[in-house]
Amino acid sequence: MSQFPLLSSPVKLGSMLLKNRMMTTSMSPGHDYTNEEGQPTLRFYNYLEERAAGGTALICQTICFYPRLKSQLDHLHPLPLGYGEEHLSHLSKMAEVVHKHGGLIVGQPYAVHDWKPAPEDKEEYWGPSTLSVSKLIPKPMTKEHIRIFKENIVQCCVILQKAGWDGVEVMAGVGGILNRFMSPATNDRTDEYGGSLENRCRLTVEVMAEIKKACGEDYPIIVRWSPVDFIKGSLTMEESLKIVKILEEAGAVLHNLAPGWHETSVPLTIKDVPEGYWSWISEEIKKVAKIPVATAYRNTDPFSMEEILAKDKADVIAGLRYNIADPEFANKVMEGRPEDINKCICCCRCLDDVISQGKPLNYCGVNPRLGEELETPLAQARQSKEVMVIGSGPGGLAAAVTAARRGHKVTIYERGPRLGGCLVMSAIFSPIYDRLNTYYKTLLKKHPEVKVHLNTAVTPALVTREKPDAVIVAIGGHPIDLKVPGAEGGNVVKSHDFLELLNGNPPQKPGIINKVMYNCGSVFLKFFYTPDLARTFMGKFPWPLGRKIAIIGGGLPGCELAKEMMHYDRELVIIEEKKKIGHDVGGSDRFHIVSAFKKSPRVTMEMLTKVKAITRAGVKVVHEDGSEAFHQAKTVAVTLGFEKNMELAEALKGRVSEVYAVGDCSNPARMADATKAGYKAACQI
Repeated sequence: MSQFPLLSSPVKLGSMLLKNRMMTTSMSPGHDYTNEEGQPTLRFYNYLEERAAGGTALICQTICFYPRLKSQLDHLHPLPLGYGEEHLSHLSKMAEVVHKHGGLIVGQPYAVHDWKPAPEDKEEYWGPSTLSVSKLIPKPMTKEHIRIFKENIVQCCVILQKAGWDGVEVMAGVGGILNRFMSPATNDRTDEYGGSLENRCRLTVEVMAEIKKACGEDYPIIVRWSPVDFIKGSLTMEESLKIVKILEEAGAVLHNLAPGWHETSVPLTIKDVPEGYWSWISEEIKKVAKIPVATAYRNTDPFSMEEILAKDKADVIAGLRYNIADPEFANKVMEGRPEDINKCICCCRCLDDVISQGKPLNYCGVNPRLGEELETPLAQARQSKEVMVIGSGPGGLAAAVTAARRGHKVTIYERGPRLGGCLVMSAIFSPIYDRLNTYYKTLLKKHPEVKVHLNTAVTPALVTREKPDAVIVAIGGHPIDLKVPGAEGGNVVKSHDFLELLNGNPPQKPGIINKVMYNCGSVFLKFFYTPDLARTFMGKFPWPLGRKIAIIGGGLPGCELAKEMMHYDRELVIIEEKKKIGHDVGGSDRFHIVSAFKKSPRVTMEMLTKVKAITRAGVKVVHEDGSEAFHQAKTVAVTLGFEKNMELAEALKGRVSEVYAVGDCSNPARMADATKAGYKAACQI
């Protein structure tokens, strides 16, 4: 019996019977998943099949519902084409790879931002009127445009039905074209498509009516819409409760709710949003809904999902990132194996790449099998080898697990007292990152054939003695030092000082208090460390981080430290040589982090500023224009990031036939890069 009886139970959406209550929301994975002809590649088919085989009940996939010219594709996000008979072949195959595993698939004619009324036109930003909530001014649609728009969507739905797709989803949310008609913030029309709520919903209702006319009354129509959009002057909950009835009378089989628009400044998906938070919206909609309601965004934990269903806040859990992170999420839920789920850590790398930057879906913080890795299954090694993995951060652990799955004999060496490498420290500032460490610990417990040596610093002599066939070096990067007068003072804390402290190695700092506290702290944390304990100690105790902190380096490490210290009312100044604070922070997080800094009376940001010297009282800086300033600080935290650390890898060349360096030691970057690099290295052995 599953631990998740509701999440694992079937649910009917019109004529569709879902085998469980987990569905994906729509997103095209982008370049290299769809070719220039608008056809899915092997990568795309495998992406869909992997998730259907993993037990996902319903997959929603975006489809381009109007012609695109090849000459325009270089700057457009690629989507599978689905408006003509010539597309039936690849659309049928997309359905087949899902159906063969008992999954269902619905298509969403992608009508979010751009559209074009004629094949030779350029795709442009269309809407009901020129009213806008952003810098983009929509082209107002005439009634002729509206007619063509409806015809385009209906024709796409007819083709999807012929190709064997199980239903369609009408996109009437997130600030898309239909949503802009529904909202008074973007619709000031005076005809039958503007004014009253019924008029503003008219286009959505007409689209649904014409789909039913063309595809049959029983062909399921899901509607994705945004009852709470955080747009000034837009829909109220009172209006949204009325929209529920309008959509149901039009024939919807599921309210698939999406909080906010793409233009919304309220954080929606980042890790700071609590798990399952947005279910309060679906809970309100369910009070009047007569059909199932799906909640989306920030649903990544099966226990939270089950609780949402148990409290009758929703009927279906919709999401994408939990499914990107672990394609087998649904199967593990239904089999009662939640400890085996590789949970999303909400790093937003997938969203940053695909939506913000127009890149393909190649990277995930926890799942390396995206992009080209999807094109081939993980193959067994021709010959089992002795593999030494040095370091147990994300790159090392990904490498070790992958090598073991391929049939190699793997031994992990970690110089600290616990697995996790940099994850041990990262989890202090981002508690959700401990999920990945917990996942790997659980996996290794279930696979004792992977040996682990803790408290073991690897030297070339040790490697020579152990005689491995291959070595993967994943020891992390060198912290970038600040080379100014006073940089070695007792009030200076470097990023790796924390990691050394957690590893039981007291940093050597001048001052009797430092010596006593670092020595005592290192002994205590070596045996009793938890991220929560370290976070509480660091925040509530005025050592080693005092009440006034100067943070040198406004990249990701500095931002994470500052964000955590804001919770404890520290006085902060962030000093950065580049133009932007958070220059290497993902796009999903950066706006909200920097916005919080700007709003806080306790945070000062100094961009285009260099540190000149550090004293016991604070930091001397010089600005781009040559002017100087002094910032008082009890503690100076140096968070300049990392640089390559290739000494050990270079020393091992010639001693071992195969040597690979992965993660920050070879390429300082984000967690997803290290995870991918570890996987790829293990595949080469």
